[in-house]
Amino acid sequence: MPYLLPPKTDTQRLNFLRTAAQSTALDYGNKLEYISLDTFKELEAFLPQFDEAFLDVANTFGELDREVVERDEALDKLKQYLDDMWEVVRRRVARNGEPVGVLRFYYLEPDGTEPQPDSLEGWFDLAEKVIAGDGDAAEAGYDTAVCPTTAELQAVLDAARREAADVVPADEAYDRAQAAIEAMRAQANELIDDVLDELRFHLRKEEAASQRRIMRTYGAKFGYRPGEPRDMDDVEE
Repeated sequence: MPYLLPPKTDTQRLNFLRTAAQSTALDYGNKLEYISLDTFKELEAFLPQFDEAFLDVANTFGELDREVVERDEALDKLKQYLDDMWEVVRRRVARNGEPVGVLRFYYLEPDGTEPQPDSLEGWFDLAEKVIAGDGDAAEAGYDTAVCPTTAELQAVLDAARREAADVVPADEAYDRAQAAIEAMRAQANELIDDVLDELRFHLRKEEAASQRRIMRTYGAKFGYRPGEPRDMDDVEE
């Protein structure tokens, strides 16, 4: 016997409620009342609110995702600028026979090994230290870095910090949107249960297959056990 699959996600909840409201209106036009008027009014009142909350989650997630991508791209650019500066400094030290201690101004190990921070702020702090270290190297009588210069590295660092800062409000907006729809789920589930209960009551004298067929027009989904044939009207998605 096929079994009911209640909506488990917000997408499924919204699709069920939309379909139930549409089918109720159509059946009212055909003098069929599987769903009470009170429940239908609740559907009509609740749907726009749930729809708006659902779209807000989708929109804020899209904005957060965009900001995260931009932050990560800016961080990658910062890492590339640091790599380029380190490579130029390593080559210059080797070419000019400068002491390996010069590498320490740029936070490189004596063998040229690069540091690998494990956090966003770690990379920002490292870039600031490298910029300051270049100034210390100049005071010690060594050439300043070129390709990129510290001014160019500073500009990239500033841009990366701005992109990172943009993630914070986007993340907070997404959290608020999630909290808003979470607060509505209980009511959505209750409405879904009401619709299903009323359908079962009004269809109780119908054949089981007919009950499922009509319930599907209201958004209900059914599962099947292994080897069990699908209902003729149940198109596999």
